[in-house]
Amino acid sequence: MTDNKTDVTVHLGDGVVTVRRKGSSAVIVASVLGEIVNGEVKEMYLDRLVHKPGESQLGHYPVAGATTSILTVPAA
Repeated sequence: MTDNKTDVTVHLGDGVVTVRRKGSSAVIVASVLGEIVNGEVKEMYLDRLVHKPGESQLGHYPVAGATTSILTVPAA
């Protein structure tokens, strides 16, 4: 299982999420396909996987998904 405390920077933009990992110059850019607000959290459904197998968190945000990533963030 991958360490869940990886050094990752996640930037939430307008319809876009970017992920940068420490030690890598690559930036992963994913479009937000949809959002569901459930109480105080928002699930953002992305168009690609932005997390590695076994990761359950990116930065401060929980993440899940097998074919695309679902990022859970605080609702605004």
